[in-house]
Amino acid sequence: MSPRLMFLLLMISIDVSVSYRILCIFPLHMKSHQTMFGGLIRGLVKRGHHVDEISHYPQKSSLENYRHVVNLDGTLPKLVNGISLEYANNISSDIIEFIAGTNGNKVCELLALDTMQKFIKDLPNGEPYDLVITEGFGANCYMGFGKFLKVPTVVMVSLNGLPWIDSNVGNPASTAFYPNTFMRGSAPLNFWDRLTNTLNNVILKYRFERYTARQTEIMRRYISPDLPDIRVVEKDVALVLTNSHYTTNGIRPNTPAYVEVGGLHVESDDAEISEDLSKWMNESKDGVVYFTLGSMAKIETMPREKILAFYASFAKIAPVKVLMKIWDESLLPPGLPKNVRISSWIPQVPVLAHKNTKAFITHCGLMGTQEALYHGVPMIGLPLFGDQHRNVRAYMAKNVLIMLPHEDVTSESMDAALKAILRDPKYREAAKFESARFRDRPMTATNTAIFWIEYVVRNGANSLRSLSLDLHWWQIALLDVYGFLALCTILTCYIILLSLRIAIRICRAGTTRPDARKKLN
Repeated sequence: MSPRLMFLLLMISIDVSVSYRILCIFPLHMKSHQTMFGGLIRGLVKRGHHVDEISHYPQKSSLENYRHVVNLDGTLPKLVNGISLEYANNISSDIIEFIAGTNGNKVCELLALDTMQKFIKDLPNGEPYDLVITEGFGANCYMGFGKFLKVPTVVMVSLNGLPWIDSNVGNPASTAFYPNTFMRGSAPLNFWDRLTNTLNNVILKYRFERYTARQTEIMRRYISPDLPDIRVVEKDVALVLTNSHYTTNGIRPNTPAYVEVGGLHVESDDAEISEDLSKWMNESKDGVVYFTLGSMAKIETMPREKILAFYASFAKIAPVKVLMKIWDESLLPPGLPKNVRISSWIPQVPVLAHKNTKAFITHCGLMGTQEALYHGVPMIGLPLFGDQHRNVRAYMAKNVLIMLPHEDVTSESMDAALKAILRDPKYREAAKFESARFRDRPMTATNTAIFWIEYVVRNGANSLRSLSLDLHWWQIALLDVYGFLALCTILTCYIILLSLRIAIRICRAGTTRPDARKKLN
């Protein structure tokens, strides 16, 4: 091989890329949300970008070109295994207060921390950033950093979209056929569903904007007094990366600035099963049922009779084993079946990926259900609050999940659900089929996210901006156009009718004149 050819092949094999400096700000203290964000950070660092992060959860493994510049750990109450079932139920009573108040305005107040203020004041003197990435949930005040640093802002949404985030990039809500994140129904929608979906979408957005109006003052006080209104800052977002995918959440029209990257966190998960748990899983030849209520809610806070119903049902499926996440074993009633193993920490993705895992009992958070779907594991859903009811309906429609409301849990109902999910092959087959669809993409979710992030840095914050952002809602809905056409139609009909009346009068006048002449003669 000639030296020239060797040099050419070497140049082709080299990944020529530009390294950007990226500021990631994730101030919300929900661990499940951070799972998605951490996956993106690891992907960006591996691509060669420099990432500085502000969050409650530093990346555990040592990463090159990564710094955790402000640690927010301890500034807000812990939510990891920190809420009871009663509290989870209360969240559903007013989801907007939970998002915009508890996890919005209060989270924005973290800007007042000394560590945050020092970081903000040092920004003009440090090496400039090329991009800001933050979460789109309740604390949109952190979008102000992009405006302050004069760089593009990318927003990550760990749910299946939010009405107020859609409007930030001019994304159509599509309420005629696409249920919003907090709607309990599923497509296709009948008239009343569409009415409810549309009103719910408008009310949620209105209430969110009303709750968060004070974030303008918070941004100006703690970031820069020159920042515009929060509603203007929100419309300066260059890109939204949302944790959804059309195969599970439904097809809708999206602008190029609204990119679905559902499952991103599954691809990058590097958790490992302990040697002891791995041995237990491998020995469970008859199968394992994995049971958890996620990173926030505790199974042991369920009513005693519900837990005893689980016990009775789990004992009946032996020799199938059950792996159950329990934070405080002392809260459990006695009588745990011998085929049940409990633990306060379980590496979820490798457990779901294990060949012996046959079913997943879950609260139906989006992260967990995507992990189960990715690995083709059918589910039993016990939804608690928020988007979980919407997730349940989507998976039920595909025969991937059996819903069992936690209020209705009895030994008999759990027996029936376990019998169906473990013995009826349609659930396992549907899960495998939908898993293949979920994975079948031109690029992985991580590579898709990174491509569009690099795109907006290369081409500018307005490179994907929709012109709909310059229009009023009634102009986007074409109410002015339809009104004009209706007016023209009405005027045309009126003119035609008026002309006919005049013509009829003339004709009648013409026929009566000869008679009048005869009378004169």
